[in-house]
Amino acid sequence: MNDESKTIRVLVADDDEDIRELLADMVNRDDSVELVGTAVDATSAIELAEETKPDVAVLDWMMPNGGGPKAAEELKSKREEIRIVGISAGDPFVASTQMGSTGAVAFLEKGFSRDELIEAIHSAVRW
Repeated sequence: MNDESKTIRVLVADDDEDIRELLADMVNRDDSVELVGTAVDATSAIELAEETKPDVAVLDWMMPNGGGPKAAEELKSKREEIRIVGISAGDPFVASTQMGSTGAVAFLEKGFSRDELIEAIHSAVRW
């Protein structure tokens, strides 16, 4: 996806309801991205991505049913063009390494701003 003017379709997955709603709100407040759905765990993220075909999946590292690494690996195996942005409040080195080894092209430590999230999403599609 190289067309900078195209709206980027984004899926958000995090098991913490408050964080998931915050991420969805961050995405919804930017006209360059479109939220296609939210998921509560790796399994629902994989299923939702199959239905909605997002350009980018923002995945929490630690979620039920395998977390971000499992979801990233599955999503990349089914749709090579999908881009993964990993997020975590856990150990940033371990989380970013595991997410990177399963296909994430960007990683953010929780506590990031809306601008940082949107930039990571844009950066991921340019990757």
